[in-house]
Amino acid sequence: MSLPASNPLAERSHLPYQLPDFAALTPAHYRDALEAGMAGQLEALAALAADPEPATVENVLHAWERSGDLLERAWLPFFSVRWADSNDELDALATEFAPRLSQHQDAIWLDARLHARVEALDARVRAGEIELDAEDAWMLEETLRSFVRAGVALTGPDRERLRALNTRLAELGAAFSTANRDGRVAGVVVVADRAELAGLSDAEIDALAVGDGSWRIELVNTTQQPLMAKLHDRGLRRRLYEASVARGLSGEHDTRALIVEIARARAERARLLGYPHHAAFVAEAGCAKTTDAVNALMGPLGRAAHAKAAQEAETLAARFADLAPGETFEPWDWAYVAEIVRAETFAFTDADVEPHLRIADVLDATYAAAHDLYGITFTRRDDLVGHTAQAEVYEIHDADGTPVGLFVMDFWARPTKEGGAWMTSVVSQNHLTRQLPVVTNNGNYTPGQQTMTWDGVITMFHEFGHALHGLFADSRYASRSGTASAPRDFVEFPSQVNEHWAWQPDRVLPADLLASLKDAAAFGRGFDTLEMIAATLLDQAWHQASLDELPTSAGQVEAFERRALERWGVASDLVPPRYRSTYFAHVWANAYAAGYYGYTWSQVMDADAVAWFDANGGGTRANGDWFRRTLLAPGASVDPSATYRAFRGRDPEVGPLLDRLGLTLDEGAGR
Repeated sequence: MSLPASNPLAERSHLPYQLPDFAALTPAHYRDALEAGMAGQLEALAALAADPEPATVENVLHAWERSGDLLERAWLPFFSVRWADSNDELDALATEFAPRLSQHQDAIWLDARLHARVEALDARVRAGEIELDAEDAWMLEETLRSFVRAGVALTGPDRERLRALNTRLAELGAAFSTANRDGRVAGVVVVADRAELAGLSDAEIDALAVGDGSWRIELVNTTQQPLMAKLHDRGLRRRLYEASVARGLSGEHDTRALIVEIARARAERARLLGYPHHAAFVAEAGCAKTTDAVNALMGPLGRAAHAKAAQEAETLAARFADLAPGETFEPWDWAYVAEIVRAETFAFTDADVEPHLRIADVLDATYAAAHDLYGITFTRRDDLVGHTAQAEVYEIHDADGTPVGLFVMDFWARPTKEGGAWMTSVVSQNHLTRQLPVVTNNGNYTPGQQTMTWDGVITMFHEFGHALHGLFADSRYASRSGTASAPRDFVEFPSQVNEHWAWQPDRVLPADLLASLKDAAAFGRGFDTLEMIAATLLDQAWHQASLDELPTSAGQVEAFERRALERWGVASDLVPPRYRSTYFAHVWANAYAAGYYGYTWSQVMDADAVAWFDANGGGTRANGDWFRRTLLAPGASVDPSATYRAFRGRDPEVGPLLDRLGLTLDEGAGR
């Protein structure tokens, strides 16, 4: 199938940096391009497999990479738009193509002829007939590993069952994504009396107002809702908390049956592929390598965080008894009381920093930090349209004027947008087709909102760290460029390092205020660590379970969750997981299934890397250039563990993270 020239995706975009012509693209254009892209890739790979010439890097690896040009040209912008500003047509396309794209991948990775062709190249390399550089060698190694992990060795009924499971999982993931988004939107808390909003500023109240004289508090992705730290009205705090934790438990947006089927399908697929469970399959492809290694860090860290959070709870419960005599301290009280105790202990409140946290100023600080560290400059391109009409487009140049790529920022929340914050690649840097990168950051700030919380500042720096990883990519292959194909327990590390630059004096906050914030930030660290680790271990529980251990019905989900948290020693009525099972989009709809531990695993590298910066003069241009050259530029084009050693001179050590968190691990490991 060929695309008509009238389809903007038929050829590479003629806009600067090959930015897709988003203003001209329609759902029909995406549909036709996805169809043609899949058909064209299979045709090209069939020709590759049947090529009678001796296998070479050019006619195997390079030809394979080019075979997916059209598909990537359609796929990347489609999902950038769908996640940021969906509609019924885009949702329907995602639902339709999710299983078809899964089947397309199976058609590739289960093709014995194609596998044989790649093995022929490997045989010539081993025989000394071809010499590979580091990127080609890693690409070949990873391609062969992917064939094995995809099940190319399976035959007969096992192979057909694998295909069916992959297709069904794609369908279920798309269904969960839609149900979770719609459930979050439906969970909005409506406030009829302005008095209930006491504790919020006039600007915050105005941002929540709707035309009918009421106010609407929309849910964010996480269990904790930011406004609970400010709202004086305990009843409203409770309503907000209960709306958050009830997501996916009933009604038309109930996700329990979906997650049971997803977990069971993943467990069955892992068994077919020769793994004890899905978590083992995931860990093997990451830096951790085994679930024993994951458990050895996360289990003791979770127990240590639980103990620290319990100490914090005693302090807060005692203060709450003064505030509300006779009442029981509850989870919807934690953030509110913690803010009071923090202010009393450190003579500091979030209100003290709010005047410095205007969204526009924080964004300027984010860009300025990147300029100081890497020398890059930002030029606003109002002539270019991003993946949403509200997005801002910036052209990035190196200090010497060399073009780097395009950065697209979409700040604002909308009902058609996924929750949270994220980065996407729209055009992937690579040397094969001489493309420079186009990347996005996406947030969910309320339209009209002028300021953000300090957590919002950290999120902005974090997501821009992902953007820098994509912008600084220097790889031969698009499929291994920047964040593409990077292990989940590595990809968060560079973005976490970028958070560090928000904590520099006079970057976002004046030095004296920042010092007070640092002292206050250590308060409540047990809570923050526990909610994160509890979610991580919940993810592991679902994916380290065998089929016999997993729920078989929706009604068993909550009991499974409770038992899992208790078994790991992280269950707390006052500190629920950052995500409960029913709205844990990272693991049911995104690529973090059994990989949510990667955030903490990456923190080990992050803290260790920041210790290197601190020991070597801090955020200097020389240090930034070294980090960019050795760590950011290679992406996943070589072994990420090797890139860390190239940057640091050794493997990461856990000590700096423990110091940061104020924790000491016990001697035990695992569960």
